[in-house]
Amino acid sequence: MGRINVLSEKTVNQIAAGEVIERPASVVKELIENSLDAGADEISVDVEEGGQKRIKVKDNGCGMTREEVKLAFQKHATSKIEDIEDLDDLSSLGFRGEALPSIAAVSKVTALTKSEDQLEGTKIVLDGGDVEKIEETGCAVGTSIEVKDLFYNTPARKKYLKKKNTELAHISEVVTRNAIANPEVEFSLTHNENELTFIPKSRSMLENIKSIYGKEVAKKMIEVEKELEDFSLKGYVSKPEITRSNRKHIFTYVNSRYVKNNVLKNGIVDGFETLLKKGRYPLAFLDIDIDPAKIDVNVHPTKTKIRFLEAEKVRERIAEAVNDSLLKKDLIPDRSTESEVERSGEISEERDRTIDGEKSKGEQTKLEMDEKREIEKSKLSHMSVLGILKDSYIVVETPSGMAIVDQHAAHERINYENLKDKLEDDIDSQKLVSPKTVELKPKEAALLRANEELLERLGFDIDYFGKTTFRLRGVPVIFGEVQEKEILHSVLDELSEWKSNSLEERREEMIKYMACHDSVTAGDKLSITSAKELLERLGKVENPYTCPHGRPTIVSFAEKEIEKWFKRT
Repeated sequence: MGRINVLSEKTVNQIAAGEVIERPASVVKELIENSLDAGADEISVDVEEGGQKRIKVKDNGCGMTREEVKLAFQKHATSKIEDIEDLDDLSSLGFRGEALPSIAAVSKVTALTKSEDQLEGTKIVLDGGDVEKIEETGCAVGTSIEVKDLFYNTPARKKYLKKKNTELAHISEVVTRNAIANPEVEFSLTHNENELTFIPKSRSMLENIKSIYGKEVAKKMIEVEKELEDFSLKGYVSKPEITRSNRKHIFTYVNSRYVKNNVLKNGIVDGFETLLKKGRYPLAFLDIDIDPAKIDVNVHPTKTKIRFLEAEKVRERIAEAVNDSLLKKDLIPDRSTESEVERSGEISEERDRTIDGEKSKGEQTKLEMDEKREIEKSKLSHMSVLGILKDSYIVVETPSGMAIVDQHAAHERINYENLKDKLEDDIDSQKLVSPKTVELKPKEAALLRANEELLERLGFDIDYFGKTTFRLRGVPVIFGEVQEKEILHSVLDELSEWKSNSLEERREEMIKYMACHDSVTAGDKLSITSAKELLERLGKVENPYTCPHGRPTIVSFAEKEIEKWFKRT
């Protein structure tokens, strides 16, 4: 082992800064949070060359006195807490006292600030963390911090910065996520003297979503608001027709602090259950208001990671709240799809319509919303069947125009919900008159042995005969008259595709598989009477809008839209 040396304070500060300041966006994040903690309602971010050359964040907050400015750039100096117990009642975004000294350690900083009770403001200039100048200056109440030449004294860090457009995208995301959670604050972002973003003060989170994502996305948002015993939540999730290929547009907040937390994201995604296709994710903006004593915000210097004392309970409650909010709304999509959105770069003009074209009105009680939901679903039962297209799609007339129903997706949803209702516990087994001996491949045999409990709960009655031989005595009643060996092989094929080891999740996947197996398919001939019966049954399920795998069961076309096709309007 080499000789042990004590690092200089400057070296320690530069190393420590690497945990807090990873890229230009980290600087913007920390400075915006300081501005919000200072009570600012106007925050401007001005950057050059993706923030690598220059970053300036200016606010109209409470500002600092000369004495406070001196302390602000010292490590672990903070106005937010005095001792560790204060973390249990933390309402500010910052508390560690590391942001400003970390920024100063790896850049050249000039700060101007003035508090309301001062006649003159204060200017402080630092280079690599060393104070070069501090003097009185004229400036408005608030704080302006300019950061130049980020990582100029840590070339290894600077080398790993991305292209300026990539760094700018990260900065833009920081501004966006803070603006969404703070609608009462005006935000602006300027790059190389070109204003990229201006988000005015507004009355609600939804108005800011509209400013950032556009009015057509805002129209497709569903409000989530729930008061629970241990916490409350409010925000918005997109209708299932508006999705993305990743979770980047799921914004989660705790006590208005943006956090990266899988408990929250999983809760939101779980709330959609079978409303989304595999690999698709919603847009979501959800803020959790919880007692600070029930979370740990001191997990990482960046303060974007937190821990919940009762994580699983939080996830379950969020999933329930999101699901309840979704199923109170009409989720029948119109012809605009996300692929069209991605091609055009914006969502085409659509109305937020119900089955009969009526818009939802104002605030409603839970009872009224539940009644509205049942009324909308019941209209499925009263649609007039016009015909069957390609032995796959049921064409129906609606009060506002027409709709097309995918017969397989609709039947699959009906079977899925019926199975879920009937099979709260274990699935009944249908005993075979003559048990079958089944020879499996070694891989299949190992898979079967690993899933014996699951298969038993699903209604399979199987005895182990040794090595790769099994005796099949019963199959799930749902399969009716089937080739028993064939269905076992099919089930094992399905099991081999599933990544989850959770018994409940595998059971859920098996129910989806069974529902699909027992449904009419594209190409199966249905009579008009059978089609009408299918619609009546669809109107009685909890979620008639998608199949268990997230594909839509029904797509509507408004009369006015049809008139446009024929140039009648």
